[in-house]
Amino acid sequence: MTIRVTCSFCGKQIKAKDSAAGKKGKCPDCGGVIKIPNPDEEEIYDAESTGEDDPFGFDDFDPNEGESVPSAQRKACPSCGEDIAKSASKCRFCGEIFDPALKAKAKREAKKNRKKDNADVDEDMTTGDWVVAAICSGIGCIAGIVWMIQGKPKGGKMVLVSIGFAVLWNVISAVIRALNQN
Repeated sequence: MTIRVTCSFCGKQIKAKDSAAGKKGKCPDCGGVIKIPNPDEEEIYDAESTGEDDPFGFDDFDPNEGESVPSAQRKACPSCGEDIAKSASKCRFCGEIFDPALKAKAKREAKKNRKKDNADVDEDMTTGDWVVAAICSGIGCIAGIVWMIQGKPKGGKMVLVSIGFAVLWNVISAVIRALNQN
């Protein structure tokens, strides 16, 4: 048996184990703290699974299965038009966030994840980068400076490698000229 609960922060409807009645847990969608009410007759439903490995005792369920919020306490989402709770901070259908604090937090996390993803991709120089730095040192140096301005870690490496190869080619050129004069 499970208890259906609606998150007051994002409006997501979730299931909680009946053993969680009277306790608090975090919403799996927005992380808001939810108090699990003591079961009333209308709140208890038979369930297929209670998600034993879920530390908070929540399972997702079909939000269209039934309304736990009366229609008088609902509004249309400004982004997608679906019915959501008036007090919702986030639309459970389209994911639009209405609460400024939650929206700022989501932006920070998205920016952090983008930086992490870009750092993984842009940290090491590719084979093409090495070829450009070795054969066309001037272009490689310019590309490295542009990447440094963009904050990519491989920009500094590209500049140093390009300068190193430019020096190497000049030394080789000077040695060849010296050998040809003798």
